[in-house]
This record gives sequence, structure tokens and C-alpha cells, in this order.
Amino acid sequence: MSIRKYIAYLRTVETGSITQAANELGYTQSAVSKMISDLEQDWQVKLLTRNHSGIEISSDGMVLLPTIREIVKDYEDLNFAVSELHGVQSGTLRLGCFTSLAISLLPEILKDFHQTYPNIQIQLMTGEYYEISEWLRRGAYNQIATWLRRGQIDCGFLAIPASNDFETTPILHDTMVAILPKDHPMADASVFPLEQLPHENFVRLMEIEDYEFNRLLDQCNIHPEVTYDTTSDFALLSMVEAGLGVGIVHSLLIKPERYHVAVLPLNVKQSREIGIAVKKGFLPSTITQLFLQHVIDYTRSIDENSVRR
Repeated sequence: MSIRKYIAYLRTVETGSITQAANELGYTQSAVSKMISDLEQDWQVKLLTRNHSGIEISSDGMVLLPTIREIVKDYEDLNFAVSELHGVQSGTLRLGCFTSLAISLLPEILKDFHQTYPNIQIQLMTGEYYEISEWLRRGAYNQIATWLRRGQIDCGFLAIPASNDFETTPILHDTMVAILPKDHPMADASVFPLEQLPHENFVRLMEIEDYEFNRLLDQCNIHPEVTYDTTSDFALLSMVEAGLGVGIVHSLLIKPERYHVAVLPLNVKQSREIGIAVKKGFLPSTITQLFLQHVIDYTRSIDENSVRR
């Protein structure tokens, strides 16, 4: 049995699309359909069901999926071991990350990792996590967590606490800060008091995008008038830079300092802990384990350097 068929079926299930799986693997759509059909014929089971909304994994496919995933992982580990024998260390890592980390610390992490493992390809998927209104659902909808559960990524960065179906290692803290136009009267202040917000033009990330900050305002019983609402981190930064108002963001978003804004700590400290996660109950591939350790070592070295300073 060709391992290609297992990989084609696995990527189809993970992406939810034969077309997308074909594009990722470099096959035609008909070739992937044929490989899945061959598996169904050989095993005498239905692996996928088709409906008006696309494809879904069948109950039989669900039973076989963990074994297929393990076979594919072992195959990837074998390929990596062979590449090590030739001094190449090649393979692919699929990584999930949210925007503020992806544009700040992650590029340096990837650059450092690439210097050690230049032949490992990184496929980066960026997404966010959103809290759903309490009356709709308790907890938070997390795009990266969804990708992890489906197996679309090998590991991903999440805010902690994360769901208990992940193995999550804490790596850093991300503190909320105020950003002000450079010519704002408070631009040189030592802190920005949250109580000042109702007296400012406030540029806000819409509630579903930044629920942590809205929860902080509720706790402090502060309810500023919103002058501008946006769903984009970058739009918020540009609007504050242009002098349209004051914003509150996580500090990772402003590293490196690409925007001409004043950055002040809040008088009420609020931070989130960020970790890197894999799906619990599944042994990560060799490449994933290498990357996890690299991230842990890299972020630990940053903390140690900041302490020395």
C-alpha cells in the first residue's frame, strides 16, 4: 500500500477539501480522489461522505484515522532520520501563530531555527482566538486550537490557560500597554491611567477581537466612549499614529517599533501568558520536538538576558 494514499487521505480530512489537499501535495484533484477511492476499495469501507457543504469523515474513517495519522508520522520521522544520515535534516513543520507574535518575536525564532536546520520547511498559518458571548457558549473559540485538533498544524502558540486536550508549555508573558500619538499631552508620562480613557478619543479593537481588554474594563468599571472600532491590529496602530485617538494593545504587537506612537504601561497591570502547544495523546514528530525545544530555549535565553540587564 502506497504511503502517498495515506497522506492524501489524511490531508483531505485535515483540510476538509480534496482540492486543497491536492494543491498542498502537488497532485490534481482527480488524483487525490482516485487515491482515496483506492483505499475505500481495498479496505471495503467508506472513508468520506459527501454532502452539499463538502466532505466529512465517515464513522469508519474516524476509527481508522488515529492509525493512519501514526503511520504518516512514523513515515515522516523515518524520512527525517534518513536525511540526518546524509547530513541534511530535512522535512516540514506546520505551525500556527496569532498575529502579534507572528510579526514580532516569531521571525527571530524562525531565523534562528533556520540557521540550525536550513532544510526544514516551515508552513505558517496565522489565526486568532475569540471569546464567544457567554449566552452563546462558555469559553473561547480558538482558530489555532481548532487547527491543532484537526491535525492541520503540528504545533501552535496559544494563550494560557488552554484547553486540557493540549500539552502546553509556557514561554512568555505579554503585557497590555497604551499607545498614544507622539504629540499627545501624555506621551511622556510614566504610566497611562485607565481612568483617563473616557476623556480620550478611543480607538478600540472590536469586542470579539480583544475580549481580554474588555474584561479588564468591566472589572475596573470603566466604560469609555468608542470613537473608532476596528477588527485590524494594523488599522488600530495606523489610526493612533495619525492622531485619531488612544488605543490599548498587547506589547508584542508593537515589537519591533514600526509605528511612530508613544507606548505607556497601564496603571493597572494586565498580561497574558503565552505557550506553545501540541495535541495531547499524540507523540509529536521528530521535527516538531526539535522546534518545541528550540522555542523553549530561545525564549528562556531572552528572559535570562533581560534579567542580566
